[in-house]
Amino acid sequence: MLSKNNKLMRKLFFHESWDIMIIKNNSHSFPENTLDILKSAQAKLLKKKYTFQADPFIIEKDNKLYLFYEALSFLNSKGILRCRVLDENLNEIEDLKLEGFDDLKCHLSFPYLFYLNDNLFMIPESSERKEVILFQSTEFPTQWTKVKVLISDAEFTDNIFFTFENSCYLISTTMKNEMVIHTADQVLGEWKKINPLLKLCNHHHRGAGASYFINDKKYILTQECTPESYGKSIFIKELTNLSPLLFEEKLAAHVTPDINQSAGIHTLNFSSNHLVYDTKNWTFSLLSPLKKVLFKAWIKYRKKSFA
Repeated sequence: MLSKNNKLMRKLFFHESWDIMIIKNNSHSFPENTLDILKSAQAKLLKKKYTFQADPFIIEKDNKLYLFYEALSFLNSKGILRCRVLDENLNEIEDLKLEGFDDLKCHLSFPYLFYLNDNLFMIPESSERKEVILFQSTEFPTQWTKVKVLISDAEFTDNIFFTFENSCYLISTTMKNEMVIHTADQVLGEWKKINPLLKLCNHHHRGAGASYFINDKKYILTQECTPESYGKSIFIKELTNLSPLLFEEKLAAHVTPDINQSAGIHTLNFSSNHLVYDTKNWTFSLLSPLKKVLFKAWIKYRKKSFA
């Protein structure tokens, strides 16, 4: 436990710094050996270019790896979406800014990717606009086009999209950590809020990665966020029942920062041969008080502009 003096020092002169780690492993069997691989396999740290490099989503294509992620610096406290391109040996080739999002003029993060009918889509976190927005890839990996506002007048974070038994679902989280579920017949259809009976394994609902359908089982990942610690750990959950009447989950695994002795982890994704996650550490800076003031001021300014 930190003493009062240590807590004060951290609050004043330390700030969070997030980085992205990637593991090459072709023996991954989710979720059975996920924890073992995260704890034992050697992970590569992506080059540090931004204060926050977080929320990684991964696509393997043409012998290359494409890591879509949030990049944020303290200069404007506004996350943008980028794609780090690596070769099969994990050498970094390019760091590309994603185009098609500038008109939103808001903080963007958590570039949730999914394929539907062979088309690649994204639902980024855009809670400052109080909108949940669907984008489609028009020129991989950089060009994206806004398709539709799925939900408006709602400040939701890190939305999880998936299809299940011929229906589409969105699991969202309010700023008060309340879970909200919407469903639609198709992604471009009318989204309706549902209120099923909730049988939860815990009360941490905020998205922490893509959803997965493996061996006839549906999994989602959520992050442990508390008022004292943002991005503390990740829960892998199996959805055992899902309908407009019942939402039931059970815990499959708990991923803690002990995997690399860091201060936090809040996004985990994988592809056929790789796992990728973000990791938090505390960075000392005499300018931390000023950086934090500027960070909060920019957020407050943008929220007023969207009010």
